[in-house]
Amino acid sequence: MVGRRPTLKDVAAACGVSVGTVSYALNGKGRVDATTRARIRETADRLGYTANQAARRLKSGRSATLGLLMPSPPQTSPGELLSLDWHSQVAIAAADAAFRADHALLLLPAPSDPAQLAKLPVDGIIVMDPEGGDPRLPVLASLGIPLVALGQSTGGLVPHYVAPDPGSTVRQLLDHLAHQGATRIHLLVPDAAWEWTRLSVDAYRHWCAEHGMTPGTAQVPLAGASTAAGLADAACRVARRELTAPDRPDAILGLGLGFGAGTRRAARDLGLRTPEDLLIAQDLDEPSLQAIDPPITAVEMYPRLQARAAVELLLALLGGEQPQAPVITPVDLRIRASTQRTPAQQEA
Repeated sequence: MVGRRPTLKDVAAACGVSVGTVSYALNGKGRVDATTRARIRETADRLGYTANQAARRLKSGRSATLGLLMPSPPQTSPGELLSLDWHSQVAIAAADAAFRADHALLLLPAPSDPAQLAKLPVDGIIVMDPEGGDPRLPVLASLGIPLVALGQSTGGLVPHYVAPDPGSTVRQLLDHLAHQGATRIHLLVPDAAWEWTRLSVDAYRHWCAEHGMTPGTAQVPLAGASTAAGLADAACRVARRELTAPDRPDAILGLGLGFGAGTRRAARDLGLRTPEDLLIAQDLDEPSLQAIDPPITAVEMYPRLQARAAVELLLALLGGEQPQAPVITPVDLRIRASTQRTPAQQEA
């Protein structure tokens, strides 16, 4: 067998059994007794036999490829999305998890025509940050392709999803801000139909009602804000408007990447000190928040853990399992100087 790849027939001949028995033993199927199965596998290893994956995939109709469908914010390219820390971490971790399961991962940009999704050579798809009214979701649901959402899915079109609990996350931040003396906490929210944003705002309004605080929300337009700098610029403009209003907040919580940096810049431009005059926090942590003066409090949501969990959930669906969903992932509050007042500052 020197110079050629061992076949099932070679393994069968060495073991004195049929090719079918060898196939069943190696695939874990059929009625093959444990002793024979072990002997066949030992012989296959000794001969250096490996399954022809390409032929197996053709026979099963599977490509062993998973798709990672990028979000579709307006006027934003896939390259710009991947420049953001959250999306790049998710893509890297999802690819690693797929590779470890002998699958490829295909990054899928948002198509201009959702019908093009029917042509994708993938066995299943992970949808990042699905939006309400996203035209891609009904198309994918109609195709019968196994789907997992990374982030809450609206309308129940993707019942299997991986995400932290937004209500619990927002309440942790609000409780901390209130403990630091904040009495007028305002939200900066992205102008997008993300379920995470909707649930977070709902939790904020309920929290305000429970604590006798008047809620205040301001939308940050995302059109044209496709980079970290662009998001911070958009948030800065909105935060400046909030901070010059008669009912100026004494704390701002940003529900989006770059919102903490933009708020801090607006406060500095207006001569407001952080944390003395204004507490600043952001829901989703990112490395740049630690480089700001002062560093911004945020929540670590473990994007790599979420990505790995999404791949595992999708592989379970592809394997015919009925996995428990949704998968709620943990978070940790990272308290930094932007929300740490001394007792005297809290009383002032």
